[in-house]
Amino acid sequence: MATETYVVLSVSAGTIIDKDSGNPIVWANVEVVNAHSNNNGRDGNVSYGSPRVKFNLVNRDTGKPHIELAKRLEHAKVYLQPVTFEGVFDVVKQKGEEKISFVIFDAQLEHKPVAKAS
Repeated sequence: MATETYVVLSVSAGTIIDKDSGNPIVWANVEVVNAHSNNNGRDGNVSYGSPRVKFNLVNRDTGKPHIELAKRLEHAKVYLQPVTFEGVFDVVKQKGEEKISFVIFDAQLEHKPVAKAS
């Protein structure tokens, strides 16, 4: 299991019904930036900061979106806070290209597991 620390920009989760098929569409993800800024300016050019990245929250037992973890993150008020996420790196195909993605299974805030929502 890998651990990575990111600053949380947003948490999104829920269920909607597809108009065409009538099937539910479930999602859970978190948008983050690196906890440490990166300066890669070359030859007098300036580039400072961190790109926004969106990661999926996945329930390790079911393989489905982890809405409960999203609720726990929201309840813990993690907006603009560094959070240590636990997960695995995976190769995914996106628009015909293989890319590495970090799939999140759990999260820790200040070295404590995020409390369950009541």
